[in-house]
Amino acid sequence: MRPSMIVRGAALVAAASVATLAAAPALAADPVAQASASAVTLDVAGQNGYSGTFSATNDGSKQTTSGNDKPLITALGGQSLLSVGTLAQDATTSVDASGRGSSAACAGLAGQGASLVAAGSGNCLTGGNALQLEAGTLDLSKLQIVQGTVLNGLDQQLQSALQPVLGTLLPALSQALTQGAKALGNPGIFLDLGAVQSNCTATPAGVSGDSSLANAAAYVQIPGGQRIDLVKLPVHPAPNTDVVTKLGSGVVGAITSALKTDLASTLGGQLGALGVVVDQTAVLNNILDQLGEQLKPIDNDLLKATLNKQTKSDGAITVTALDLSVLPAAQQFVHSDLLHLTVGTSTCGPNGRVVTPAAAAVPKSDTHHSSNPVPTTVPAGVADAYPLSDHALTAGRVALLALVGLGATGAGLVGYRRRLHR
Repeated sequence: MRPSMIVRGAALVAAASVATLAAAPALAADPVAQASASAVTLDVAGQNGYSGTFSATNDGSKQTTSGNDKPLITALGGQSLLSVGTLAQDATTSVDASGRGSSAACAGLAGQGASLVAAGSGNCLTGGNALQLEAGTLDLSKLQIVQGTVLNGLDQQLQSALQPVLGTLLPALSQALTQGAKALGNPGIFLDLGAVQSNCTATPAGVSGDSSLANAAAYVQIPGGQRIDLVKLPVHPAPNTDVVTKLGSGVVGAITSALKTDLASTLGGQLGALGVVVDQTAVLNNILDQLGEQLKPIDNDLLKATLNKQTKSDGAITVTALDLSVLPAAQQFVHSDLLHLTVGTSTCGPNGRVVTPAAAAVPKSDTHHSSNPVPTTVPAGVADAYPLSDHALTAGRVALLALVGLGATGAGLVGYRRRLHR
């Protein structure tokens, strides 16, 4: 083989090594920047509603997105909890001049008429009407009057005086309770929501996120117009704020007051002549107190919500503006399917950096003899630094292989030229 052909072949191998080195960054598997957003997820008695997820990723040269950043409320399906409103979910990424990735996202829900704002500058929504969501109704048909309802709490003298008429008194009071509850109707448990939304950012300086809940409150609406507020949610809650909504004495009092008239009338009619010797007021108040005790499960635990829910990991953050559930303990008196609602979930990061290997210099051939022998092997090379069991070739490993190949080619070329000059 002619010497010129061998030299040309070595030059081609060296050029291929340089080309491989230049292409190494394209082999990076992880995105340089990423973010995602989801406006609403709800579960009503196993029927799911989901606005989907909009995501953005950046490989260092361009951004790629997937999903719908402007979903319609109809995306939530045929459930009855949420049928009007404006959904928002957006995400964006960027890479700075030094190759470091950043990302931002925002998501939420508002009433009709709200305007959408692109991710990157905080929240996604401005304005819009308030939403009214019915979380359930109080089912008063579960209340009942039994012997203990009438007698428990009374002194022995009153209990003895009532014993002769209990057989007719209990059915009559039960009927009065049923009629009173029917006339009262089923008080509704409602949520008022303005714009409920979250946002997050992940930059080389760190991660951050926040939520806001405009005009958010929970209340009970008594048929006939009376509204009893349960809790008013803060506009800017601290991270991971837990709220347990209680029915409260106001609602229990409103219910028992509405039943009082029918029960008092029935009690007086059934006692007849005994009404002269029996303290009817004490008996009636005792019955109402016992009915209030039956309502305790919803007095103590009705709705549970976590506001501005945040979870952080290395270089990443997820923020949910509102995570709401009807507590199972309330199911006895709440005529509602088990409900779980999340509004405004934004996720940012983890991000990385574009890896650009340093340019490799092609070694020049040396035509002079050297006292140092040219090595023919490379001890502790790539096989030692990166065992083959360590998964796939990364950009850094490809770059190192290219450098080793380039050096080996140069070494072989030098050795061959030396033999020509002997």
